[in-house]
Amino acid sequence: MAQFGHQPVFVTAQPVVINPFHQFADDWRVGLCSCCNDVTQCCYAYFCWPCFVISLAGKIDESCISCWCVPNALAVYRMKVRSTLRIKGDSCNDCCTICWCPCCAGLQMRNELIERGFG
Repeated sequence: MAQFGHQPVFVTAQPVVINPFHQFADDWRVGLCSCCNDVTQCCYAYFCWPCFVISLAGKIDESCISCWCVPNALAVYRMKVRSTLRIKGDSCNDCCTICWCPCCAGLQMRNELIERGFG
């Protein structure tokens, strides 16, 4: 009987590390409760909330109708601001912040964009 000279071949897969979450290092420069530092904008956000949200959408290159078509659009805006500016955080925290104090969160985003030269 003839023997074939097959050599065993060992294939070792290299481990691949996948990090699904971006690890941003920066913090918010503007505090959540510093919304009253600019009284004019604070009144604008409080008394004319729809206009304020539309102006915020414009600052982050979102359609002015997205705030009416997307449920919880402000949380989406916050995630976009955070990822664009590489600010630490997560979507759960963003949603909670928006639910508990949307006016303060909206003003924080607006003021953060201005602070970093995007406003």
